[in-house]
Amino acid sequence: MLSALSLASYAADSPFFDTSRPENPVTFGLRVGMNSSGVATNYMDLQPELIQSNFYWHSGYQAGAVAALNIRKFFAVEVGAYWQHRGYDASLMAANAVDDYMGSQFVRVRYNVITIPVTLSWKVNLQSQTVVSFDCGPYFSYGISGKKKLDSYIAFGEDEGQLVFDHTISEPNYFNADSREFLAVQRLDVGVQMGIGFTFFKHYMLGINYMHSLKNVAKNYEGGTDYTLRNCGWNFVMGYNF
Repeated sequence: MLSALSLASYAADSPFFDTSRPENPVTFGLRVGMNSSGVATNYMDLQPELIQSNFYWHSGYQAGAVAALNIRKFFAVEVGAYWQHRGYDASLMAANAVDDYMGSQFVRVRYNVITIPVTLSWKVNLQSQTVVSFDCGPYFSYGISGKKKLDSYIAFGEDEGQLVFDHTISEPNYFNADSREFLAVQRLDVGVQMGIGFTFFKHYMLGINYMHSLKNVAKNYEGGTDYTLRNCGWNFVMGYNF
């Protein structure tokens, strides 16, 4: 489809790579969409008693606005501000034969953040009314609120030979958690975002991008285990440019 559109663009009024000055040096737009987010961790590497460590991505949603500084028709700098509802799930199982212990934990994380991406955008004309952009740049994210539900099961043997079972459920704040808690994270995140977008008839756009933390957001305390946790996710957006 892209090949056919590219061939058709040669017959269009707009050149494939337009270096002329834009009519509007600054433009604004609104965006809404869905996201799919997760985390990348090193828990399995640093916890020898872990038998299984699975982190599952979760679908969320987002809304925001963008402002574009159009340097040329083929190049722009775009700054956005998004409210995003994100999350992930996790299941872990651990065992220790020396301490006669076995346990499992199921985690549900949901949180809200404000994300500000700053991207460089290179644009080409597929047709006179269809523009594709290739975007890349940093993003800055700050956690507003969030909850994590910890559902824990434990089984251990006592000295008398009895087997004891215990089950606990807790719902601490995601960002205010103490550094010694499981999955304690910092509010501030910095990473890189890259993607592709399509603009139709100058106003309507569809896009997809991938984001990944460059900053380790895990809260580690002095003398504790050096955990690593980085956010990652896909964003699917549609919007209108004024």
